[in-house]
Amino acid sequence: MAVLTEKQIKYGFDYYHKDDARSKSVVEVSEYDGEDKLIINCTQLDAPYSAKDKKRILQEWCDFLVNNPDAFTELMFCTRMPQELFDAVCAQRRLKKLHIKWGVYPDISKLEKLQELEYLHIGSGRSVSSLEPISRLVNLVALSIENFQQIDDYAPLANLKHLESLALEGDFAAPKILKVQSLEFLCHMKQLRFFSLLTAKVIDKDYSPVLELHNLEHLTLKACKEVKQLYPEFVKLPKLKYGTVLERPELYEK
Repeated sequence: MAVLTEKQIKYGFDYYHKDDARSKSVVEVSEYDGEDKLIINCTQLDAPYSAKDKKRILQEWCDFLVNNPDAFTELMFCTRMPQELFDAVCAQRRLKKLHIKWGVYPDISKLEKLQELEYLHIGSGRSVSSLEPISRLVNLVALSIENFQQIDDYAPLANLKHLESLALEGDFAAPKILKVQSLEFLCHMKQLRFFSLLTAKVIDKDYSPVLELHNLEHLTLKACKEVKQLYPEFVKLPKLKYGTVLERPELYEK
């Protein structure tokens, strides 16, 4: 079972550092040469790719991912992820790390096949309607969710007993606010070492469950009125050493 490094706790597990080793980036299956870690950017292709090329390239990747289920341990997708590609990725049974920048994949049910997954960033999934498949990924250590506009109940995430890092965010660029009904589920996630909640609105306005996270080393929160009221207590969390709550105190001044 993976454990977060100090660097991952300070900056976030999916933060890209310029000095980090970068996986090979490809467009077509023909560029693949046996790597078990890969960046696949097979959609949103410009000239000289024709419409026929685009369709072929996407289908070739879907076929390859399904027919070679042990090919990869890490995959990153930086271009639009359509449903058929999402489903094909979920055939990769050795996958430990998956990063999806954005896409249209309302049905994430096949995600629960990825039982080896430890790190998951699932970005701008505004059409996703259920967290249940994610809640069944029992080996997850780090999870980042962006812009799940159809969901406001994050209680199912409390099932992730090995999760050390959780980031919930809306869409900074749009901007789109993530709605979270309640943070009560955090009371059942006391193993968390990293928690970030940005571009988000807590409907019941109660941030006190964060104070139950005595193992937190990184805390980043939106500087809203309710957070400012509890700020003196947040900074007293016993293991806290990173995040805006400590590093940007001016944000929380009344």
